[in-house]
Amino acid sequence: MKILALFLCMVSLQVTLLGQEKGDTLSKTKFSNSLGVAAGFTTGYGLSYRYWPKKFGIQVTFAPYENKYEAHYSFGVAFLFKVIETDKTNFFLYQGNHLLFNTDKYYERNHDVNSYNGVGIGIEFIILKRISFNLMGGYAGLENFTNIGFTGETGLYFRF
Repeated sequence: MKILALFLCMVSLQVTLLGQEKGDTLSKTKFSNSLGVAAGFTTGYGLSYRYWPKKFGIQVTFAPYENKYEAHYSFGVAFLFKVIETDKTNFFLYQGNHLLFNTDKYYERNHDVNSYNGVGIGIEFIILKRISFNLMGGYAGLENFTNIGFTGETGLYFRF
């Protein structure tokens, strides 16, 4: 009889622990991919894709703009590192790299290429289960490091 009682207690404890583990995985659903729009001096502006599986992540941003007078192309790559992760916010560090190509179509020899690089801190607010909003700020080397100053970045993402 003692063995049966011990067995039932162990089964009950195991079922309870399994239920808690399942509950934890359901409440903390992880989304590694994000698609949205971003704007920043050092991370680029335009359509943006983020891959952030664990602590380290990457963000790629691209925007082509062209009319009959001029063309602008923005390419951005940012490296991300989560410092603190909660259910509703993430605090992170970032390092951004942005190339901006400008061309005047009437004067085709007039190509302007600028690079913007920076480092800083950011916070991601998880507004809904699959929607996040980011604010970032830090220091940047602007216009091929001819100017050094503050930078601001932002983004709105759909997580999947």
